[in-house]
Amino acid sequence: MDCAALSLGGRASHPGPPLNFKWHCMTHYDIAALAWFLITWRLYAWSTDDSRWSKLTLSYAMHEERRRWMLAMARRPVRILDGNIISGLQNSTSFFASTALLGIGAGFGLISASDELIRAMETSAVHLTVNTESFYLKVLVLMGLFAYAFFKFGWSYRLFNYAAIMMAASPEAGEPEAEEKALVAAEMNISASKQFNYGLRSFFMTIPVLAWFVGALAFAFVTTMVIGALAHRQFWSKPRSIARDAIFDTPQQASARKDDKTA
Repeated sequence: MDCAALSLGGRASHPGPPLNFKWHCMTHYDIAALAWFLITWRLYAWSTDDSRWSKLTLSYAMHEERRRWMLAMARRPVRILDGNIISGLQNSTSFFASTALLGIGAGFGLISASDELIRAMETSAVHLTVNTESFYLKVLVLMGLFAYAFFKFGWSYRLFNYAAIMMAASPEAGEPEAEEKALVAAEMNISASKQFNYGLRSFFMTIPVLAWFVGALAFAFVTTMVIGALAHRQFWSKPRSIARDAIFDTPQQASARKDDKTA
């Protein structure tokens, strides 16, 4: 394919001097693989977050566990344990946010050392043919995923802060509305966990982009493998079964679980 020269305010056929940008067109395979990447990611996100099957996921089971946790907290006179758990969740979120920043910095390093990296890839045992503009585009996509993850982890950290404040403000055991206020804190806790999951999902999706440096077919294949692994964890893994067994521990809840499986 030909490359298109675009200027700031000019047309592609009439590039204006002095500022123009050269966009190297991707191959049809690259475009198809990128479309497959975006479509499968969106379908996976929809199925686990918004579809009618979302209530069958590991994440949904853990949301219910968070509600049970807050109800148990409302009955405890001493809540040091709960504060320590929230602190641990905040620390893990902060760690991943810092890692996302390191990923963005690594992307700038890849761009600055692009000539050496491209030369190494072309002289490697697999003899990859790498286009400079295409290399830059892939690095930018990779950096975009890390930036998105950082945004989600940063917001998750703030929401865990809010959840901790709401936990501290909830009435003590035996006081009026203790359980109602605890459930409100649980919803804030769940919101924080959702944002954390979005950031972690973005981390996982950087793996297919790394395969994109090898080729479009590798990109599409690894995308399928990663999405399949994530879907297996949410719908068919042993931790998912354990979590659901833990929340459906009454006859009524067990019956509801059976209805979910047959639906």
